[in-house]
Amino acid sequence: MKKTVSVVALACCIGLTAPVMGQTQAQPTAAPAGPVKIGLVDMARVFKEYNKFEDMRASLKAEMEVSLAEAKKIAAEAEKVKEELKLLKPGSADYIKREADLAQLSSDFETKRKLANVQYQRKEAEIFQDIYVDSVGVIKLYAEHFKYSMVMRFNSAPLDETNPQSLANGLNKLVIYHRPQDDITEAVIDYLNRKYTPTNPAVPRAATKPATGPARQ
Repeated sequence: MKKTVSVVALACCIGLTAPVMGQTQAQPTAAPAGPVKIGLVDMARVFKEYNKFEDMRASLKAEMEVSLAEAKKIAAEAEKVKEELKLLKPGSADYIKREADLAQLSSDFETKRKLANVQYQRKEAEIFQDIYVDSVGVIKLYAEHFKYSMVMRFNSAPLDETNPQSLANGLNKLVIYHRPQDDITEAVIDYLNRKYTPTNPAVPRAATKPATGPARQ
């Protein structure tokens, strides 16, 4: 009887420990850690110096000037009606008619103004998204090409000791020190501009080199 109990107990122990042993053997071994290589990009500078951003903003500004011209035309007509009202007898048929015209013009101006503002904000957001996508794409290409572990955003603007706000911003910088070769901003901007071909450039730009790949550090 004791022998039977011992056999059953042994079988139970094997049943309980076998899955644990199997799980232990199935766990992957950790890959050896390689050297960490971190790059830095000043995104504010990328936006400022990327020719596509400048061209798209100029195109949007031209569209806004057209909308503003229409709004100014309505405002000028409203001012003309205001002057006419001063010469008319309040309560007269002509006065009532021109007063209604003024109300309509004022409504049209406000509608035009609000619509132009909404369109501007929407198109400006689309521009920022477009430029951001372009920039991230080139940063990814550069990082993969030169084996960067990660790329961080930073502010490369020097501190202005005469400006309290600049000093305060400097104290809040995430990156306190970096080697010059860690800053890949220049290479990213250069590649973006070499790759970009303006559709209808407002201002002729200097001839650019063909974009063959990220510049080496």
